[in-house]
Amino acid sequence: MKKEINNTNNTDFLTSYLSKLIDSCKAHKKGLSISLIAVIVVYAAVSLYTTHREKVLQNSWASYYNAQIALLTQGQEAAAAAINELNTTYPDSDAAYYARLMQADLLFTQENFAQAADIYKELLNANNKHVATIAAVSLGQAQQAVKAYEDSIKTLQTFISKNPSSFVLPQAYFTLAVSQELSGDKAAALETYKKVLQDYTKTYFGVFAKDKIAQLNK
Repeated sequence: MKKEINNTNNTDFLTSYLSKLIDSCKAHKKGLSISLIAVIVVYAAVSLYTTHREKVLQNSWASYYNAQIALLTQGQEAAAAAINELNTTYPDSDAAYYARLMQADLLFTQENFAQAADIYKELLNANNKHVATIAAVSLGQAQQAVKAYEDSIKTLQTFISKNPSSFVLPQAYFTLAVSQELSGDKAAALETYKKVLQDYTKTYFGVFAKDKIAQLNK
């Protein structure tokens, strides 16, 4: 009997609650309508933004692909034009960053080090951690290639201090050591080579650091 009484009470409570909710909705019909419209507008805006963003993302990567095709089929000048257009149309997109990085790497391999350095320097501020990381070490190498050793040292030391756990630290330290050696600071170079050997013994850079240490100790 007690159970039946509880169920009746619960039913009466639910009926009373729903009745009050309906009365409240009627009393605030205008306000609820405005709120509902606001919710619909916000949802529509978010949906449109998401769709637009997805379309921009797809189009930017399509442009990156076209730039690669232009490089392979039409040469560097056509590729540069495609990359510049991509950078203008979709600035600060990942596709634009990687396209610029590709352009700089190509200039570097063709020994146009100063031009490559200019692009790498721009990419230091990229809103893409991976691109900015590669650009920093590559900038240090390009500066080293044009014999701007002090600039190279500063670039690499700044990067290392700000990125103590980066995946490119072995390369960054090794490039730093080479720039220190070429600048004439043998003592600093030796210390950096030793760090590379100690911390990254089994890497490609650790092997070369060992040879460099032997050479500098002669």
